[in-house]
Amino acid sequence: MTFAGIPHNTLVVAAGVAAVGFAAGVVGSLAVLRKRALVGDAAAHATLAGVACAFLATGRRDLATLLLGALASAIVAMGALVLVRRFTRTRDDAAIAIVISVSFGLGIALVSGIPRWGFPGSAGLEQFLLGHTAALTVRDAALLAAVSVGSAALVGLALKEATLVAFDAAFAAATGWPVTLIDSLVVALVATMVVVGLPAAGAVLVTALLVIPPVAARQWTERVGPMLLLAGAIGLTAALVGVAASAAVPRLPTGPLVVLAAAAIFAASFLAAPERGWIARRLRAARLEREWTKGRVLDRCLREADAAADAGFTRQEVEAAAAGDRRGGSRATSRAWDSLVHEGTLAPAAGGDRWRLTPDGAAAARERRRRLEVWDRAFDRAPDDVRAGLTIDLPAPESVLGAADD
Repeated sequence: MTFAGIPHNTLVVAAGVAAVGFAAGVVGSLAVLRKRALVGDAAAHATLAGVACAFLATGRRDLATLLLGALASAIVAMGALVLVRRFTRTRDDAAIAIVISVSFGLGIALVSGIPRWGFPGSAGLEQFLLGHTAALTVRDAALLAAVSVGSAALVGLALKEATLVAFDAAFAAATGWPVTLIDSLVVALVATMVVVGLPAAGAVLVTALLVIPPVAARQWTERVGPMLLLAGAIGLTAALVGVAASAAVPRLPTGPLVVLAAAAIFAASFLAAPERGWIARRLRAARLEREWTKGRVLDRCLREADAAADAGFTRQEVEAAAAGDRRGGSRATSRAWDSLVHEGTLAPAAGGDRWRLTPDGAAAARERRRRLEVWDRAFDRAPDDVRAGLTIDLPAPESVLGAADD
């Protein structure tokens, strides 16, 4: 049975995995903002033991039963993580590593041992390591979609409270919000999406569905609401791309392809995002360097003009003096000179190769010098407060100097 040339089973898998991808991106955004991503990894590695225990307890292979067992083991793993952190002197990263290694080792031992112990119908449990979307039925896909939609809806209902706790838990507690309850809800949603994502990506890779889409979305926006929607869209897109690639090359598993598609989107976001992307940041840094070099050349022109009065100054004198400063070089200062000439800041003076500052250029140079003096005085009076205003994203030093002067 096909629809528009697409096999029915592929459509079923695409619908289920797409719903999981969207909800994982939305829920994962809260986990990333609250710094709970590694907690999800601990829960994911514990799910394999839960799948095995559910099969041993019931003898059933239906997806709902196995996922309930996975959810129970994920909750137990997170409880063990809390106990290790609270009653030992183990650091967070070490506690998470302990829970991951022990729970995953138990899961591997159980899944490997069940067939050897003679339990009928146990073959194929190891597919939960990397996912098994090819075995999804319409009922399974509906279950995954329903749980995913419910999880995303809960995030929407509790978004304001969860965002407040994620950014300032101390303030939320001081204003009366139940921080522990909200934290528990976020962790429970993370555990739920880890379990729901097992058929799509498996215990090894499911955490990537929760982490990569939010991190990619964070490159494009500074607001939480758009970040959640964009993360969901990235997760959905990665899921559809992974399913399509797996359908085109049947021997390739869907889960790893979904994760690779999400990683490709993240790589593109890291490079091309308009504000936080690597290319944009490099362009801003280069623009800042050009503006700073141009300001130094302008300042040197003012010094030469003050010393030479009406005689003017030569380009070679200014460039040599500016290139000898701590930043920049001869090529940069030469480009800065050409830019100042193009802007009408410098003009030829009478007498051969000599130059002078135009009235606008002289005014700009004196204003820059005034701002630098104000900035120096601010550093002398309150160095800590002044440094707090410096960030890597400054468009130009002059903008901060102007704010300090005001």
